[in-house]
Amino acid sequence: MTPRKQPQREGPPLDRTSTACKVADYLRARIATGRLQPGDRIPELGVCAALSVSRSPVREALMQLAQEGLVTIVPYKGALVSPLERKRFEDLLHFRVALEEFAVSRAIEIAQDAEIAQLSLHIERLRGAAAEQNLSAAIEHDLALHEFLVSLAHNDLLSRAYAEMLNQLRLYLRLTITHYARIEDLVNEHEHLLEALRGRHKAEARSVIRAHIEHGFDAALELLERHTNGMA
Repeated sequence: MTPRKQPQREGPPLDRTSTACKVADYLRARIATGRLQPGDRIPELGVCAALSVSRSPVREALMQLAQEGLVTIVPYKGALVSPLERKRFEDLLHFRVALEEFAVSRAIEIAQDAEIAQLSLHIERLRGAAAEQNLSAAIEHDLALHEFLVSLAHNDLLSRAYAEMLNQLRLYLRLTITHYARIEDLVNEHEHLLEALRGRHKAEARSVIRAHIEHGFDAALELLERHTNGMA
């Protein structure tokens, strides 16, 4: 009996979703570090060449970033990094305050001491970036710390809402963090927060997180006004 001929495999199937996610992460990082500025055009072919991917996952990634508010798709022009807007900035900061105040309240109520203690690891990474005066690394470590803080609330809906908000806020983060006279002050604020969490002092923790988020808010708004007026 002649054995049945097995069909030849032409290689593993292309996981377009995974590739699109990687492209989106790459573009988010370039936006967050300032390599792509608000109003900059994002050339599809340039991204394809940089990442050795086809145009399909690049377009999927751009659509995802457009849904997040980081990118604006303009007919006949393509994808642009979304422009900075005062109202959007204010809305995002107020929303962030509300989410993180709720997160620290819930963390104090239900998080284990060992979980709260892990915040010190994130603070040490932030301290290392401060010692090197590495602003980009400080931003990333600061975001990772706050995402971990939100996770201590053990609320999946909260974590998803926070992640979506943070994607949009990345456009504006450099406006706020540059108003720290020293990056070390950023470390000190987080240490104060950790002390409040360890002591289960809810009112103090909420006050600290609000003050931290609003640090340099007015100065950042002034810088945003100058930026947008300069682009007009």
